Amino acid sequence: MAYKRLKSGKSISSEQASKLSLYAKEQIFESVRNQFLETMKLPKEYDEIAEEININGYIILRTGHDLNEYYEAVSGKDSFDNKKAEIGFILKTIYEKSEPIIRKRGILYLCRLPSENIYTNIDKEKFCYAVLDILLNSAENTPEGGRIRIGVKKTQKYVKIIIGDSGCGMNPETAEHCTEPFYSTAPDKKMGLGLTLVHHFTCKSGGRMNIKSEKGKGTTIEMLLPIITGSGNELSVETTVPDILGSKLSPVDIVLASLKK
Repeated sequence: MAYKRLKSGKSISSEQASKLSLYAKEQIFESVRNQFLETMKLPKEYDEIAEEININGYIILRTGHDLNEYYEAVSGKDSFDNKKAEIGFILKTIYEKSEPIIRKRGILYLCRLPSENIYTNIDKEKFCYAVLDILLNSAENTPEGGRIRIGVKKTQKYVKIIIGDSGCGMNPETAEHCTEPFYSTAPDKKMGLGLTLVHHFTCKSGGRMNIKSEKGKGTTIEMLLPIITGSGNELSVETTVPDILGSKLSPVDIVLASLKK
């Protein structure tokens, strides 16, 4: 209806314009997704070409995802499929999938997880994206020979996910504004929604986010999420990392594609 009114030259309300914008983004996202998946079916002799297409497809899909997530957040239409989850398992899965790519870049990659199970109530897909957004920033800003570490600490009320690097770091002004939407100092003019969405996820999950950074010395980001008490036997926990593109691709794969040189 809004499209027909717009095509005929008639005015539409701001709400109709927002719905039309979201619909357009969804259609673009779906079109790219379908073309992207088709390239995975190319014969083996086209592997090199298909890989390049797929990496660009990953990046476009990631951009589309971020735009949709941001629109839903600012319009109050975002929903969280919160379930009990064991933090260590998800982080271990992310580490194992990302480890070969990050080490290939000449970066020392460390992961220290607690021996005990720690549970929280989160939307696991959004959590994966949040962790990977931080990890992606670290990998892109850490030179060869640098270090990235993932750690977990437990406080009385929170589980603290810590991702630190020895990269270029941020000056005080950049650190102060880095969670603002579309704020980016990157030379390639990135969209600047990654940490915005990480911050939004953390706050909506009942937690908070801390950023410690120093120019030339690296950045450490902490996500604090409320702990759910109780034994593992009392909780229903799905031991999977969510898959948003079918049987082959997960949020882990989408973000990690951008790390490839």
